[in-house]
Amino acid sequence: MTALANWWDGVEEWLTGLSFVPQLLVTLIVVIPLAVLIAAVLNVLVDTVSTLIDRRRFADDDGTGL
Repeated sequence: MTALANWWDGVEEWLTGLSFVPQLLVTLIVVIPLAVLIAAVLNVLVDTVSTLIDRRRFADDDGTGL
């Protein structure tokens, strides 16, 4: 865990040492796509778990598809 913390401190120090434009570019190229990917994965995970847990969907189904 210490190695990860030291690595993150190095990344943070490097990023804060950059001027505004490179910080903006790193954010646009790395941080935003990574956040969108994490949100998509969490969306699929929550949807899957909700489908598995929601028993009412099967109890209320009368086979008509409506």
